[in-house]
Amino acid sequence: MTTSERYDDIRARLRAGTARVFTASEFKALADTAAPDELARAADVVTVATFAPMCSSGVLINFGHDSPPLRMEDISLDGVPAYGGVAAVDAYLGATAELPGNPEYGGAHVIEALVRGQTVRLRATGKGTDCYPGRAADALVAMDDLNDFRFLNPRNVYQNYGAAANSGDSTLRTYLGILAPRLGTVGYATSGELSPLLNDPELRTVGVGTPVWVAGSVGMVIGPGTQYNTDVELDDAGLPVAGARTLAITADARSADPRFVAAARVSGYGVSLFMGIGLAIPVLDADLARRLSVRDSDITVLVRDYAKPDHPVLLRTTYAKLRSGAVDIQGVSARTSPSSSLAKARLIMAELKAAVLDGRFPIRPPLEALPERAGLKGLAKGRPPAPRPEPARSGPAGYARSLCVDCGACVAHCPAGALAMGPPDWVLRYDAGLCDACGACVPACPRKAFQVAGRS
Repeated sequence: MTTSERYDDIRARLRAGTARVFTASEFKALADTAAPDELARAADVVTVATFAPMCSSGVLINFGHDSPPLRMEDISLDGVPAYGGVAAVDAYLGATAELPGNPEYGGAHVIEALVRGQTVRLRATGKGTDCYPGRAADALVAMDDLNDFRFLNPRNVYQNYGAAANSGDSTLRTYLGILAPRLGTVGYATSGELSPLLNDPELRTVGVGTPVWVAGSVGMVIGPGTQYNTDVELDDAGLPVAGARTLAITADARSADPRFVAAARVSGYGVSLFMGIGLAIPVLDADLARRLSVRDSDITVLVRDYAKPDHPVLLRTTYAKLRSGAVDIQGVSARTSPSSSLAKARLIMAELKAAVLDGRFPIRPPLEALPERAGLKGLAKGRPPAPRPEPARSGPAGYARSLCVDCGACVAHCPAGALAMGPPDWVLRYDAGLCDACGACVPACPRKAFQVAGRS
């Protein structure tokens, strides 16, 4: 059976009410006594999930226009700055944005409040324009007042995130929690064997367009997440031993469940956002059934020393050992401290299983595969600036063809008829012989393709 036929078969079984859907926990228990080919015949879909801090998350919001209309430029929600360089009344609020002067409160708290149906204070200012003459807005808004309220998360569900310890003499406060000195604790943040991208490590069923359960809302993968990386060490089973692939995700935040969106304040580090994310993985064949059988004891984790700048590896261990409560590092028994919730992950898997069975969550193949190979670059420092030569200009108006995009905004403003556009090609024509350098084209051109001496 081809992959396409298998997807069709699974969807037909779901419509007929005969599909066999398991949570990852249920499936792995079955795998204790069944071979991969038997598992592939016994299961159609397996749900996997995680609930952990995901800093690279946020929401895209459209507020609607005030009267008089305002082009919002400086925007805050409950005092937390939002990015307004999107459009007149659109903004992006990142989860890690902080209230100035108060690192205890930030974008994640505003997002949680809105998801819970609470009101937040919107303040915005703008310079005032002919089409948007308003200069300020101050209003209380709730989720139901927003035209759009959408999760737009650049990086979620890391594939094997890793763990951290501290060999130094002082406590460290990191995104993996508080690290006690002298190897006192190990921090980690994953659901291990339940984690979405460790159950389909080659992303055979995950790509652009794949449905994703995002805090109770049905969203989708929109591409590889930032810091997507396949250039990492693999263990003998082909699993990455360090942070590797990630997903960029979007979903309607208005249908999110408040139980699965929770603001976090990581002491000494900053604000983050707990997100509940789940995938429903179709069991395409015995190989994928084998992958879905992975256990915590099979997954290698690198524990790195955050007391040193290059974070060298202190220990190679497994999630099973991390889950035991302590690991031995250089003769020291280090207590292990997770910042993800297995209880929430299991609840998500159960709810997603029910959604798959009753048709509320779709099963479909990706529209496009994510990259098979991708690496990461460090910050480029000390690179000389690339030369930016001035474009060649001609005619009295100083027309630079290389800057022109043939929009035609200038044509109606030329009193001399030196500019024209029309069928069949709709390419701008500039007749230098008719141009009298009046300069009317200069402010009309959005690309600064015209430059008359002494005019701007």
